[in-house]
Amino acid sequence: MAHVTESTAPVYRIRTSRDLARLAARLADEKKGGEIVAIDISQIEGAPAEWFVVVTCTSDQHIRAVADHIERETKRCGLEPPRTEGWEGQQWVILDYFDVVIHLMRPDARKFYKLENLWADGQAYHLSSDGRLIRLRTTS
Repeated sequence: MAHVTESTAPVYRIRTSRDLARLAARLADEKKGGEIVAIDISQIEGAPAEWFVVVTCTSDQHIRAVADHIERETKRCGLEPPRTEGWEGQQWVILDYFDVVIHLMRPDARKFYKLENLWADGQAYHLSSDGRLIRLRTTS
């Protein structure tokens, strides 16, 4: 098997916000992000984006590794660098690509803020083992 270098690694095609959400989830998974959920909030009136991607990271270094990987790979796809927030505390770092907002959260912050519950009117997805977004069933 040939060694894949950064210059020969695949460049993903991003045509829609769903494509970017899926890519962000895949990239977070590559860096061992946990409990990855992509939430389609495009049908919610007044939503600040079309998609949220929520990822649990275990340490400051883990947040940095996931964020750097996502920023590097999305840049290779031709996207502008995201606006970012939260680096000072590193409990919750946001990568804002306008239509897709990626939330890298430490476990305590994720448990406290419960973004999945706050945006429960959206449709939540998890990442399958082959990198597809699979709709999570809702319980009524």
